[in-house]
Amino acid sequence: RWRSGACGGPVTDWFWQKVDIFIAAIFVAVAGIAACQGHEVMVQYIQRLSTEVNEARDHLVDTQTGLRYRVMGDTVRAELEEAAKVRFNQLKRAQDSVVNANPLIRPLALVKTHDTETLSGTWQNFKPAMPVTFGSAVYAFIGMLIGFMIYEIVKLPVLLIREPRRRKFRRRG
Repeated sequence: RWRSGACGGPVTDWFWQKVDIFIAAIFVAVAGIAACQGHEVMVQYIQRLSTEVNEARDHLVDTQTGLRYRVMGDTVRAELEEAAKVRFNQLKRAQDSVVNANPLIRPLALVKTHDTETLSGTWQNFKPAMPVTFGSAVYAFIGMLIGFMIYEIVKLPVLLIREPRRRKFRRRG
């Protein structure tokens, strides 16, 4: 009853089922880890952005009240103050959109309203981490589900191409 597997018997079916489970597990694990790291990128981006917002606020206040800027001509000081306001407002808007977004749509808010310089700096200085917060666990779980769905979609053409099993009919006679 048990064949060598060359003809597609139970041993071969068992082997390919195990290979399928193994590859699916790799997809799920990689997607979960990637989502968890995506969460960490957002955390580090928000931290960096908060620092930059504070610096921009300090610079704006300095241009408005600092002694160094008071001795400048009114036109030059107004231009510098306007540039500081624009930068502060840009950073504050980016911070508010990400921080105030629902945690499940926060990645979309980050993509939509990110500050390019801050995100680039975050990415260059990114330190991979395996956070153990509830938020990172949720992101990892969602990433695992997405990885599993992607694997099933990628696998679908193989299943459709594979020859359907033929049923064995008994001849009545």
